[in-house]
Amino acid sequence: MKERFRTAFFTLVLFSLIQFPGPGQVAAGWLQNLEGQNRTDELDDVLRIINFLEEAASLRREKGHFQGLVAEFSQEQVSAFFKHLFSEENPTLKSLRLKLAPGNRVEGWVILDLTSQGLSGEHNLYFAARVEQQGRRVRLNFSSLFLETQRVQPEIVNALIDLVARARGLEARHLDDWYDLPEGIARVETGSGSLLIYY
Repeated sequence: MKERFRTAFFTLVLFSLIQFPGPGQVAAGWLQNLEGQNRTDELDDVLRIINFLEEAASLRREKGHFQGLVAEFSQEQVSAFFKHLFSEENPTLKSLRLKLAPGNRVEGWVILDLTSQGLSGEHNLYFAARVEQQGRRVRLNFSSLFLETQRVQPEIVNALIDLVARARGLEARHLDDWYDLPEGIARVETGSGSLLIYY
């Protein structure tokens, strides 16, 4: 039973990591919590991406079309952005590191502190995926998921998402679901240690 709960919880956290937030979500109240962080460089990275997303959305609304430009953010900046975004929604998320590679490949290392869930200590989650895009929609196509050293199949994770969502009266969103890019963003692409955002 304890192992099932741990896997279900891991599923919810992992699932939330693949959502690419829109500008409205980015500027939400979680930004206030960043003020207490002691890593100024990390805060600067987060704010740089937030400001860019808001500017890209504003330009799209103002001019009525994409700008034909590309912005580049390092994997450290992208990691800091998603860490702060999702640690507000999931306080168990303690660390998130992304490794970005050409060909839209992404690897991730997430540290979860599950003590508040009645489980012991920190747990490592590792994943490898490819960013797929159709029009202005993206998803992560996971090639591997590991909780510590245990491989987890995406189909099992999706089934657990269904169970937990049904129990909580929520809409189930799966690992392989498609998500709209933020307003003003035409497409994304990974490079060697960077994320290229076309706007």
